[in-house]
Amino acid sequence: MIKAANKNYVIEMIENANKNTTAGGIIIQHNDQTQLARVLSVGPDVDEKNLIAVGSTAIVNWSAVVQVKIGDEKVYIIHADQILGTVTDGS
Repeated sequence: MIKAANKNYVIEMIENANKNTTAGGIIIQHNDQTQLARVLSVGPDVDEKNLIAVGSTAIVNWSAVVQVKIGDEKVYIIHADQILGTVTDGS
């Protein structure tokens, strides 16, 4: 597992995330610059008031990610400022 450092997150792309509606019914407009991702690790310097928890679904600025591949594991690192929001199912 890769751990995030500084004000970064380690994320994985959510496959088939180009659907416009989430399971909870939230409509999301996608373009080439935004993508849904699952948060895998949070850096220690991420401000607590802006913290997005591990396991959350985030909307990220995909043009700002750095791809990391170690063995078969492919994840991405993104600065906290490039996470645009989170998706909740409303429950």
